[in-house]
Amino acid sequence: MFSAVYEGILLGIFLAFSIGPSFFALINTGIRHGFKSGAAVAFGILFSDLFFVVATVSLIHFGMADLISSPKHQSFMGVIGGVVLIIYGVVHFIQRENKSEENTQIEVQAKNLHVFPFIVKGFFLNLFNPFVWIFWLATSTAISSKYEFHIYRIVVFFISVLSVVITTDLLKTFVGHKIKQKLNEKILLRIRHVSGALLICFGLYLIYKVFFLH
Repeated sequence: MFSAVYEGILLGIFLAFSIGPSFFALINTGIRHGFKSGAAVAFGILFSDLFFVVATVSLIHFGMADLISSPKHQSFMGVIGGVVLIIYGVVHFIQRENKSEENTQIEVQAKNLHVFPFIVKGFFLNLFNPFVWIFWLATSTAISSKYEFHIYRIVVFFISVLSVVITTDLLKTFVGHKIKQKLNEKILLRIRHVSGALLICFGLYLIYKVFFLH
């Protein structure tokens, strides 16, 4: 069992340092809307990862892993994921905050805002990333084979992975929230522009990969 915990923690640390759309979404949400909203995005990502784990392990167990690994499915998810990331990126990029009064109003609204939309944002941002599907499929295949479908060890492994992931995601959000207090409006605007542009680039790459790299 110790090996399952150890390997799960190592994989979780690897995921914590990977840079992707979710990373920028967490930082940007923490900066713009505060820790509570950023934490909601983090839990949305966690629920999405949990869905991936259950889905991929089940598909492998029933011999249906081709539903995810097939080029047709990956192409479909690539286009959908690319469009979603581009939309998120455009929204981040065109948002404007030019006045202190607007900043104060946004902060007040953020405190009163229900967290559910942010959970949904994190869930679907992660769900429509085909690289995440492929990653969890590969991981589930390797772990299921290694532990020969010993459910207890598999569960312990994935609990270890996801525990590290949610902890580090919350830390990223907290850092983003604290950074906001030390930055002026101009720098905050540039950060949103950069994160939005990177999300757009991720989306364009997914679509490019579907139509030109297959």
